[in-house]
Amino acid sequence: MSVSVNNILKMDAFSDVIVIAGQSGLERQVQNVYVMEVPDIFSYIDKDGLLFTTLYPIADNEAALKSFIVELAKHQLAGVAIKLGRYVPEVPAYMIDQANQLNFPILVLPNEANLSTLTNHILTTLLGMKTSLLEFREAISHQLHSLLLHGADMSQFVQYISQITGASILILDNGLNCIQSSLDYNYDQLHVDRDAFDNWANRKQYDHANQVVLAINDKGYHANQLFIQAISAGKKGLGYLVVLIDRPEEITKHLDIVVEQAIILLAFLLQTEQTIIQKERHYLDSFIRDIINERYHSQSEIIEKAKVFRWNFNFPNIILVIKSNIQDSSQRLSTYYKILDSDKIPSIIADIFDVPSQNCKVTYFNDELLCFIGVAFETRLKQRLERVGESLCSTFKDYGELAIGISDTIYRIDQVKLAYQHALLVHQIFGSKLGLSSFVQFYDDLGLYKLFHLINDQQQLKDFVQDKLGKVIAYDQQRDINLFDTLVYLIKHNGNLQKTADDMFIHYNSLRYRVNKLKELGLILDDGQEFTEIAVACQLHQYLTT
Repeated sequence: MSVSVNNILKMDAFSDVIVIAGQSGLERQVQNVYVMEVPDIFSYIDKDGLLFTTLYPIADNEAALKSFIVELAKHQLAGVAIKLGRYVPEVPAYMIDQANQLNFPILVLPNEANLSTLTNHILTTLLGMKTSLLEFREAISHQLHSLLLHGADMSQFVQYISQITGASILILDNGLNCIQSSLDYNYDQLHVDRDAFDNWANRKQYDHANQVVLAINDKGYHANQLFIQAISAGKKGLGYLVVLIDRPEEITKHLDIVVEQAIILLAFLLQTEQTIIQKERHYLDSFIRDIINERYHSQSEIIEKAKVFRWNFNFPNIILVIKSNIQDSSQRLSTYYKILDSDKIPSIIADIFDVPSQNCKVTYFNDELLCFIGVAFETRLKQRLERVGESLCSTFKDYGELAIGISDTIYRIDQVKLAYQHALLVHQIFGSKLGLSSFVQFYDDLGLYKLFHLINDQQQLKDFVQDKLGKVIAYDQQRDINLFDTLVYLIKHNGNLQKTADDMFIHYNSLRYRVNKLKELGLILDDGQEFTEIAVACQLHQYLTT
């Protein structure tokens, strides 16, 4: 605790004290007092102290007198109180000039002043403030613990902190997603500048105090409008408590003490909540694993058991298999749990499908995220699922690229396992076979790839490609003319030469030359059945070689 020099001057014992220099520094804070009894006083003082002296130890040392004020200011003292008369008749003019330049207060004490009495007045005031502070800290601690013992949840706890601080409160997780707030708003309307937030929260060098660190409903909060405190348990970071300072004049005194006490109990609440979440996830994972492994045969039993996990599991249903392209397994696992912790997947799906978030459930399963979506009475299913996939890829782009395989529609419990395998097949074909790292694809759109996948004899597939396209592939390898790519574009545009030339950005005559070369190599492009077989061979070649 501290008291300003100006407030000290308002004490009765200091009524006759005169400020002769450094008036601009009267708001300097005093945390301790010192009495100068030795010349080398600088070894015994600390910043924010008020020094009392008669100048006796250096009265005959002009060099020491000339450097005295400068050294005190350098040591960040709050000021100096000088008793004149016996050893030094007046404060030298150069001291006054130095003090004015440094905004360093010089107080002149009356001749009858007792240094011990004056210092005791200040120390007694500081002691009283510290005692009051301890009592306040104890009272806040008692109130918060009482609230916790009476079963208050995170929401009630945050509302109470808001009341006693006079400010709005946010609780953010490590991903800077809001998990609780004293404000009533849509959490999707919170946007945080991660770099600015990290700099401010970690008390790093910050040169842009007016930069917007976070915004709620388009209202921006600058660094100097925020009080941020990390919530941790040991070395484990659990999140952040953020105080939004909308009206500084209404903020409760000793905000830091309230936050300090709140952090202790918030850490306990968050740890408890995370433990419960982990247990629930473990049970949910086991439940879903049993469903996929067909250990349940009663549809009604599964629907009832799902309610334990706050899940409206009904049919028809769709499965999304979501995979990250991150190669490192531990980093990939961490990313999956960050996505789960954000709880954004259910909210995105609920918003797009206009259904309760309980109609879907997301879990970590076999090194991927598995999402079930109830799609009863949905008439624009594919369009909405495409929007969901695009929104998920966009929302979590900071976590790396995502690939999403979407199953066919599930109408009965005995179709779940097959639907899951179908969603996995999408990843095997578009990810492993076609080499795509990010996509949103449906099992229903796999087309010929489904057939290719079901044929175990790969040599037969290769022989079919060789029979239909062998000469073209060999010609490309020898001359690098890209006849195969030309053929793919030609098939894409159903043999239309002008559209093919435009799409390939080549001259029409150049395309005619390539088409004639394809015909010279034995391809029959003007027969419908033959053209279809060539198209199948092209798709099969891409499937086998990527």
